[in-house]
Amino acid sequence: MVPIYICDDEIPLLKQLEQVVSDQVMISAYDMGPIRTFTTPEELLGEIKNGCQRGIYFLDIDFPDSMNGLELAQRIRRVDPRGFIIFITAHDDLAAETFRYQLEAMDYVVKGDHEHIIKRIQTCLANAESRILAESGENTQYYPLKILDTIRHIPLTKILYFEAIGRKHLILLRMVDESLEFYGSLGTIEDELGGRFWRCHRGFLVNREHIRQIHLKENTVELTNGEHCLLSRRAKAEVQKGQ
Repeated sequence: MVPIYICDDEIPLLKQLEQVVSDQVMISAYDMGPIRTFTTPEELLGEIKNGCQRGIYFLDIDFPDSMNGLELAQRIRRVDPRGFIIFITAHDDLAAETFRYQLEAMDYVVKGDHEHIIKRIQTCLANAESRILAESGENTQYYPLKILDTIRHIPLTKILYFEAIGRKHLILLRMVDESLEFYGSLGTIEDELGGRFWRCHRGFLVNREHIRQIHLKENTVELTNGEHCLLSRRAKAEVQKGQ
């Protein structure tokens, strides 16, 4: 998922922006989040100081007794050169200043009109999603997962395994960076995904790309994140036959 950072010293506006962004991510089922909010540039820089994955940044311009938003963006570029930067500002003539700071800003959202803010944020998130998908390559495959009234498209490369858990038809989808629960059938999912995933146990469907090692004595499958899934006698026999 693509993390989202919002930095503004006006707390009412900060909360408003957080709600708008959260609503748009949910409505469009973007693979984005978590959303983190900050009231000072120093707090945000402290969050990403050790390097971070590509993010989306909504930044105010004016911070009293601190660096301005342009300087903050410049510092962000040092650790996240490909991040998406959107300025939330009372000024509508920032293009020249961002050019002077050598910043590639995605957009400038002018404070004031709430409906205008919503529309601009919608556009920014949609454009970020389009660029991310385009850069990931046309051959990227996704698993469409419906949760309530939204559909998320999960890249197959991010999926570690599916597990049938607890209550009837409840499935745990374990990814490299998060977990989701939904109702379904492992058998149906196995048919939909084909050979990229292996039914190593009646309760587990694992991504072959994330298998690190198969422990025959322990009857487990070790994945790239260090987790272990159960290995059934039937699946064990398949492995031994292939050796």
